[in-house]
Amino acid sequence: MTALQPERLAAGIAAEARHLMDPAEGPIEQAFMQMACDHPEACVCTAVSHHQRVAHLLKAVVAEGGEWTTRRVQRLYRAAGIPAPLRATARKDLHALHMQGHLVLHEEDAGRRFYTVNTRRETA
Repeated sequence: MTALQPERLAAGIAAEARHLMDPAEGPIEQAFMQMACDHPEACVCTAVSHHQRVAHLLKAVVAEGGEWTTRRVQRLYRAAGIPAPLRATARKDLHALHMQGHLVLHEEDAGRRFYTVNTRRETA
């Protein structure tokens, strides 16, 4: 066992934890924000809650329309200064809007998934 293997193991565990946990607010979220930052020694990133991030995404999806993929969401977050570098984060946020009825999932093509605005949404 080399010296790098425990570090790789720790990095893998941290990555898995990000997928399994939804750090709402507090020290866990701050720790993830610090790890996600490209410049941790001079980080001035502010914490953005899951709800704020999804609200920002919904506003952009409705305003811009079109096909929304995880890559497009990641570009949106980077442009807005939202520290959410993981594809899983974008996937989770798109799925949340889909479950709320705002987006329609398209996965007719094998290996390709995207969402569009739900224009047939029931208003009650």
